[in-house]
Amino acid sequence: MKGMTPKRITALLIAILLVVLYVITLVAAIFDPTKSGKLFGMCLFATVAVPLLAWIYIWMYERVKRTEGDTSRGLTTPPGPTPEEVLREIEKEEVIEETEAVEENE
Repeated sequence: MKGMTPKRITALLIAILLVVLYVITLVAAIFDPTKSGKLFGMCLFATVAVPLLAWIYIWMYERVKRTEGDTSRGLTTPPGPTPEEVLREIEKEEVIEETEAVEENE
C-alpha cells in the first residue's frame, strides 16, 4: 500500500464519519422512534453533502498545490516570478525607455 495521500485520508475520514452517523441514527431510531424520521432525513442529507464537501476540499487542495509548482504528480506549472525578479524587470524596462528617450533627443 502506498503512502497516505490527502485524498485517501479524506476518503477514510468521510467513510468513518458516515458509518458513525448511520449507527447513531439507527440507535436513536430504536430508542426514540418519534424522531427517527427527522434523523433519517438528516442522515440522507449528510450522505450527499459530506462527500460533496470533501470533493470540493480535495479539488481546492490540488489547485493550491498546482499553483505552488508541485511536480510530484507530473504537474509542471512553474511558480511565478519572485518580487525581486519583477523589480529587476521593471528597472530594465525603465533603463531601456530612458536610453531610447536620450537617443531621440540627440
